[in-house]
Amino acid sequence: MDHREQSPDQSLTIVPAAAVRDVLQSLGTASKELVEDIYIKAAQGQLVNPDSLFLRPDEERRERVIALPAYVAGDSEAMGVKWISSFPENIGLGLPRASALIALNDPRTGFPKAVLEGAQISGHRTALSAAVGAEALRAGDRTPAKVAVIGTGYISRTTLEVFAGLGWTSDRLVVFDLDHDRAQNFVAESRKLPGGLTADVSAAATLKEAVEDADLVLFATTAVVPHLDESSWFKRDAVVLHMSLRDLTPEAMAGAVHVVDDVSHALREKTSLALAVEQGTVERQDIVPVGDLLRGTVKPDRGTRAVYSPFGLGSLDIALAQLVLDKARDAADVVTVPGFTCTS
Repeated sequence: MDHREQSPDQSLTIVPAAAVRDVLQSLGTASKELVEDIYIKAAQGQLVNPDSLFLRPDEERRERVIALPAYVAGDSEAMGVKWISSFPENIGLGLPRASALIALNDPRTGFPKAVLEGAQISGHRTALSAAVGAEALRAGDRTPAKVAVIGTGYISRTTLEVFAGLGWTSDRLVVFDLDHDRAQNFVAESRKLPGGLTADVSAAATLKEAVEDADLVLFATTAVVPHLDESSWFKRDAVVLHMSLRDLTPEAMAGAVHVVDDVSHALREKTSLALAVEQGTVERQDIVPVGDLLRGTVKPDRGTRAVYSPFGLGSLDIALAQLVLDKARDAADVVTVPGFTCTS
């Protein structure tokens, strides 16, 4: 870090939801390229990405708040933390399950320099992560015949929007949710995707019906305990985007190629992959960082089912937040608070 600059900026920039949304919609492929770059750096050990910190107000309940700190070096240097809550019961109140803020620090002084609405950034980077993993594991093929979506919340919707924006197409999209009404509403919304992933969208009556014969399966649920134990339900060469991390039992994880963002991060907090390694159905040394696929040191095995389980790197959030901040500074609803930081 360069500590020679003088007169530290004492202001704090606040970027609200509307400005974040507008910037994310304008980024095009720049945000995808950022995610790919972060994953390659992760595979090369070039990130400062400490373990996430989990706050659970009540160990008997599902509510949690997670802190994800990170420092990203390079031309777009960034430092900060994402503070994101997951309160599943919010859904019954008509509120989003997740809410978040991202605080960025000046890498030179450590002073707080910005606070951004973080749920959209987090959701967008998760969707981009899914797209990057799917493209890497499908060797660039963006035309799966059948796509299955398990869980019909914000992450699934955002992921489909990102896929459509990147030019993915499919003959069929089949969705499943434990809440039948939510599934039907998701079907109606998915038919209106800009660019159109597919015109053939339907809701499945069972989880098995949704995933069988699917070339690409997206899990984005609120499950905290693995519930699917039948690997035979999946197509032999299916790519499974296991974004919610806790849907598959160790038995269902067996026999697949396993790809993650960072191995040590992915084997924490009782994820399906962590349980599978503990039980011996997956060998740790066989787990592949997605960055190795992106930089070509590992080739995808298109004949074997692949399970992609990215734990979620704070580096993605911080780097994307910095990009959003750079683009949003002149937006009408961005607020700058002068003299926020005390220097005396």
